[in-house]
Amino acid sequence: MRAGDVEAPGRWIAQHPRRSGLLAGLACGLLMVLAYPPVWLWGLVFVAPLPLSLVSWHARERALTCAFWCAIGVSPWWLLAHIWVARVSAFGVVPLVIVLSALTGLAVWCAAGVHRRLGWSVWAWGLIWVGFEFLRGQIIAGGYAWYFLAHPLAGQGFLVWPAALVGTYAVSLLVTLPAVTVVCWSVGRRRAAMVTAAVCVAWAGAGLVIDPWPDATGSLRVGVVQTNVPQDVKIDWTMGQRFEDWQAMKALIAAAGAQHPDVIALPEAMSPGWTLDAVSLAHERRKMLEFERRAPDGVMERYPVTLFADELILMQGALRTPIMIGGPGFEGLHIEPDEQRRFRYNADKRYNSVFVIEDGKAPTKRYDKVALTPFGEYMPYISQWGWLEERLLGIGAAGMQFDLDAGTSAQALEVRLVDGRTITVAAPVCFEATMPWVCRRLVGGAGEAQVMINLTNDGWFGWWMPGREHHMLTARWRCLELGVPMVRVANTGISGAFDQRGREISRGVADPATGRAVLGRGSGTAVIEIPTVSGRTIYTRVGDVGGWGCLAATGGLVVAAVARGRSKRRKDEDGERDGSLAGAPGS
Repeated sequence: MRAGDVEAPGRWIAQHPRRSGLLAGLACGLLMVLAYPPVWLWGLVFVAPLPLSLVSWHARERALTCAFWCAIGVSPWWLLAHIWVARVSAFGVVPLVIVLSALTGLAVWCAAGVHRRLGWSVWAWGLIWVGFEFLRGQIIAGGYAWYFLAHPLAGQGFLVWPAALVGTYAVSLLVTLPAVTVVCWSVGRRRAAMVTAAVCVAWAGAGLVIDPWPDATGSLRVGVVQTNVPQDVKIDWTMGQRFEDWQAMKALIAAAGAQHPDVIALPEAMSPGWTLDAVSLAHERRKMLEFERRAPDGVMERYPVTLFADELILMQGALRTPIMIGGPGFEGLHIEPDEQRRFRYNADKRYNSVFVIEDGKAPTKRYDKVALTPFGEYMPYISQWGWLEERLLGIGAAGMQFDLDAGTSAQALEVRLVDGRTITVAAPVCFEATMPWVCRRLVGGAGEAQVMINLTNDGWFGWWMPGREHHMLTARWRCLELGVPMVRVANTGISGAFDQRGREISRGVADPATGRAVLGRGSGTAVIEIPTVSGRTIYTRVGDVGGWGCLAATGGLVVAAVARGRSKRRKDEDGERDGSLAGAPGS
């Protein structure tokens, strides 16, 4: 189909690839902003792909120019969504926005090429969009599974059921179908439009009767302790500040424990001491290290550096309720003085860990985070060269140290409760709750984990509440995929809980002193009763076959389009050669 053969809008797109691409990108970005929290007009997510789908069909001959301007147009959306990264890493936010925008433009370019060479492929837009969504979410730089088309639908139970079968990517694919239907109808592919419309109706209708999630087999009362330590404090957490924060934490733990939960959970990296596990704590105690603090009356006080861990362990023993808390984990810790007589905590391995404290003893159970946070705990690809990482940190992330190692075993934790039960807990740390493959490995395919407790530090988002909202929203999809309930325990974030169907059970905490509700930046407690499960969804066994299928289909369509283009060029060249021979003298 030539530009001159299409209707007026299509002709304008074909003739003005820069303006149409820019407008399409801007429109898509605006619709995404409105579809996600805090506005959360979730129905607009069905319209968001339409502008890019239209230009990918009509801007065939000038696809590269149009795709480039689509990337430019969508970049304000990606920048707004990640504006919080700028305060964490000024260097990181620019390449992140460039890569995300470029992937959007690349999807448009590939779709346009496929449409140009395979005229029957108008329906392929959804496959290509989700193919690139999967590329971003699973493969590039270890995966960044945020801001998928499916995500705003988390609360719409009748639309999200495919996630429990073949993953979130399948829901994203279905979300593209209304846009594909409109494009098919507008270009005269009425039969294809009716088929995609019928699939949409079947998708929603099936959701009214299909229930692919396991039923509850029990319940668990989780005491949530939400802290409020800003990230700029956490980066340079002085012993004096740790002491003050620990006093506040003790009061919160006591308030939660007074309600007799089955387990108490504190956020990621909130253990105020330098060590916590039994082996490292014993080594630290043998060094007899101390710190000084000026009391309010001006007197200098001295305390052992093990004070925080010792008091936490004693407190757990007094409450008898097991405590889960995030803190530094070590292998081969050795504490040695440096040239300034300051003691350095060196180790063979250093982890971001989750500990279980039981029986009033130093913990021996822990989970080490297996998927580190890009730009927060490591720099994708760049971290392979230490000298380059060090220089870039000095430029764009002063004060941060990327000295953590990734854990090697994604295993759940067994927690012994006061009533004699043992509960198996998957404990994804912060960013891991947004990564489908990590949580799938943690919960196990044979019904090992009965609940997920996600310890997170949302101080990274600073003042940006939409980032906290989307972090929680993305974690919610792990419940929908795996059929396992989740409690989120946040530092200066949004704590809450979802059941195994992704339905919200609780949101926020309360200030123990005043009873005031706290959502986001603030401290407080909540005791949340959540169901426990032993069954599993089909997704837990098969994984992201929907995403892999879309990626494979995208690759197949691109290969077919390239082959078709080469075949056409050969035919054209043969035709020109035959024509020149026919016109030669003596022919």
